Amino acid sequence: MQLAAIIVSLTLAVVGVALFGRAIAQIYRYVRLGQPVPAGTRTDEPVQRTVTVAKEFLGHTRMNRWGVVGVAHWFVAVGFFALVLTLVHALGQVFQADWQLPVIGGWAPYEIFTELVGLLTFLGIAVLIVIRQLSRADRPGRKSRFAGSNTGQAYFVEAVILIIGVAILVLRGLEGALHDVNHFEWSYLVTYPMVAGFRGLGTETLQNLVYLVATIKIGTSFVWMITVSLKTDMGVAWHRFLAFPNIWFKREADGSVALGELKPMVSGGKEIDFETVFDEEEGAEEAVFGASQVEHFSWKGLLDFSTCTECGRCQSQCPAWNTGKPLSPKLLIMSLRDHAHAKAPYLLAGGGKTMEGEEKATAEQLKDVPASALAEAERPLIGTAEENGVIDPDVLWSCTTCGAC
Repeated sequence: MQLAAIIVSLTLAVVGVALFGRAIAQIYRYVRLGQPVPAGTRTDEPVQRTVTVAKEFLGHTRMNRWGVVGVAHWFVAVGFFALVLTLVHALGQVFQADWQLPVIGGWAPYEIFTELVGLLTFLGIAVLIVIRQLSRADRPGRKSRFAGSNTGQAYFVEAVILIIGVAILVLRGLEGALHDVNHFEWSYLVTYPMVAGFRGLGTETLQNLVYLVATIKIGTSFVWMITVSLKTDMGVAWHRFLAFPNIWFKREADGSVALGELKPMVSGGKEIDFETVFDEEEGAEEAVFGASQVEHFSWKGLLDFSTCTECGRCQSQCPAWNTGKPLSPKLLIMSLRDHAHAKAPYLLAGGGKTMEGEEKATAEQLKDVPASALAEAERPLIGTAEENGVIDPDVLWSCTTCGAC
């Protein structure tokens, strides 16, 4: 049992970490495909931006407006990062069943923290699972905010968090039995009933159970990592990493909403001067007005697309969606995200067109680009279903820029 646990755990860990590193590099190169932004507009006031990230994450200032959902999500989000050490602990346990973390292992405050956060993470994801089932995407009409979301991906992420939460608590119970805890201790505030239940098992049985449960925890964690690494457009998983830079690079350093007066139109990272842009000597041909290709969006726009969680809160508040119009802010962003990720290999190979409509890259340079990326490159950004467009014109014209989303 122990040998199998070690082989499976280390294999999945090595593969998962390697693929995750590659995925981060892919996302970085993908985001850089976007246009630059005017200098200083996303990096001013770095201290304030850092404070905004901490405030929005730890305070969950956006999510907590949603009551129970916000509280449950806070425990899941905080638990994801706070319980990373339990993964390290599990890796040690496959080599030695009663192994503890150096320094803090066996320290009551840390163990109480682990128990409470583990329990609250489990309860948090259980609440979110129930809420999703009460608002299933297959409900008739437009009643579900999850309509159009990738339900299978969401179920996968929920199952992973649920399994890890259970594994953490079961391992705590087994640890207590292995360490011969025969009376209530605050370190086992949550799991003492399990400790008492496991106490009658023999040492060898307890050790094998630790190897098994630790492997389940490790395996689940790294299967998740491998899956999301192979699918970099999986917003429901990647948002927990991309949200931090996305918040930091917000338009407003203090995190306030980006409404108000219209910002100047930008082309290639520079503001367009409409008094001179059409003058021949200024090179009017070089200016791009708006976006006719996904790579015309700024790098922050591409980061925005990738950070979408498909939760549908923007959709649920959209007057157009709620009055039967074709616009769903969520589906609009998802379409742009999926198109951008699918087209990325073509663009990274040097594909794209010059202002004269000629290909930037030669056929030889594009020979290794997947056929799916070449096909995606042919799709018009705006076009009807018959034209195979990414965004239908009726979707755009349904938006009144009210800012509700």
